[in-house]
Amino acid sequence: MVYNGPMERTQIYLDEEQKRKLRLIAADEGGNVSDLIRSAIDRLLDDRFPTVDRLTKYHEVRKRIVESLDGGATDEEIEAAFRRMRALRRETA
Repeated sequence: MVYNGPMERTQIYLDEEQKRKLRLIAADEGGNVSDLIRSAIDRLLDDRFPTVDRLTKYHEVRKRIVESLDGGATDEEIEAAFRRMRALRRETA
């Protein structure tokens, strides 16, 4: 995940089980724990402060999916990734 603009380092405390699970997810997705935490914070803030219209959000997410698939994604692969994200979001809501 790429963030534009300056970021500030912040420390948080996680228990061993939280850290273990985050590492498993990060390894499975090919990312890192920091990205997972930032993504979770982004989702929380987006839910609480919906300032971006849905079409803009769609294009942002689509761009992230294409980047995660090394830029060579077909429309079918992108749509499948959207379906997986929606299903995961429903499961965790």
